[in-house]
Amino acid sequence: MSIELIGVIAIVVGLISIFRNPSFIIYVFVFSTLLGAAAGLILDSLGGASVSPAHLLLGFVVYRLMNDREIARGAIDSIKPGRPGFWLAVTVFYALVTAFIFPRLFAGETFVFPVRAQNRYTELLQPATSNLTQSVYLIGNLVCFAVVSGVASSRSGTKVLLNAVLATAVANLIFACLDLATYTTNTAEIFSFIRNASYTIYADDVAAGFKRIIGSFTESSAFGSMTLGYFALTMRLWLLGVYPRFTLSVTALSCVALLFATSTTAYVGLVLYLALLYCELLVRMMVGPVLPQVRLFIFATPVLLATVLIVIALNDTSWAYFQSLLDTFVFNKLNTASGEERSAWNSQALQSFMDTYGFGVGNGSARASSFLIATLAGLGVLGTIAFGLFFAGLFLTKTRKSSVDPLGYALQLGARSSCVAWLISNSLSNPTIDLGLAFFILAAIGCSRSAPEPLQALTLPPWKQWESKSAIGRPV
Repeated sequence: MSIELIGVIAIVVGLISIFRNPSFIIYVFVFSTLLGAAAGLILDSLGGASVSPAHLLLGFVVYRLMNDREIARGAIDSIKPGRPGFWLAVTVFYALVTAFIFPRLFAGETFVFPVRAQNRYTELLQPATSNLTQSVYLIGNLVCFAVVSGVASSRSGTKVLLNAVLATAVANLIFACLDLATYTTNTAEIFSFIRNASYTIYADDVAAGFKRIIGSFTESSAFGSMTLGYFALTMRLWLLGVYPRFTLSVTALSCVALLFATSTTAYVGLVLYLALLYCELLVRMMVGPVLPQVRLFIFATPVLLATVLIVIALNDTSWAYFQSLLDTFVFNKLNTASGEERSAWNSQALQSFMDTYGFGVGNGSARASSFLIATLAGLGVLGTIAFGLFFAGLFLTKTRKSSVDPLGYALQLGARSSCVAWLISNSLSNPTIDLGLAFFILAAIGCSRSAPEPLQALTLPPWKQWESKSAIGRPV
């Protein structure tokens, strides 16, 4: 085992957090989820597996926050039967069982593309270190979900989480700018201490004449996925009137970052998310009153889209370039070497699911190119159902009328939107079952009970409802 500079920094910050206000560790932890290319520890005994700074800080988060009785009570309550967290706990427990038993039970009976592949060929199913590492990630996700649920169960915790996620959305954009700046000035080595994970890092890739933005991640698709989630969050908050100027600015800048990321995941994910959002808001407008921002979005979006397309079409050079972009990143993607490889991953994962009679090969045994297919291949029918019940609880559960804080509702709806966006992007390109700590931070907020009925919150801007009750400071 070797400890890296960023790992030392994470540990020092974690120790400092023990003596600081609890909000300090929340800010630091949420921010650390952006460091997708960083390794705090490298475990040589596990094939060079990397431990991210966020996972290092998770231990300090648990120690610092679970000493608060109210947070501890909320964390335990979040995984009780009847709550979405219960099905997440069931999924994680079942995944642990599959990781230990299924690679041995079905050993040699099917081929898989290993999670930590040393080559691009299939191998016979057998136990691997990735069964352990992927299981540890899932345990971390469950712990993260429970602790953040405890924080989100109070009004003060909701405010801290709102500020933390908005600050992280801004930090993500700053990393994108720094990525472009260091590439242009040939000073990318500045980022070496946070690009030290044992993965291939595509910091110098160029596509369609643009530098592919990776920010603080390993590749453009990972950056695009993360940015899409924060785009969805700030878009929803703007639609609800939460810090409207600030959230609109971050939304617009995130959209620009997605367009210039030159990532298929970013482009397809953005289109699918906006289509879902537009349909949802259109239905809401038909059945009841909505905020001015919602009406503006519904009526302005088609006009803006048509105007942009007309302007591009009027210039032959621009239109040819636009068509080239679509062909490269969308229509012809599956015909590229990367597309063919990812298609092979999915095909083999589905075949493994069939070869194991629907039980799956075990968590961490195989990679795919889609979270949905990876879940089906790894956890089988039973695990997929359990995970599906968690998502059903996250997206479909309504809060009780006795719930109080409109700010909590606005953040809850924004968090759910972010999770929808991340679920879309992970279904397009995530090779494993692990959705990441950032997803479960927002999922915990989305499952919180501190919110009134949706129709009440949508008829009046949230800031007008809470401004007489509490003073909300600046978001960052």
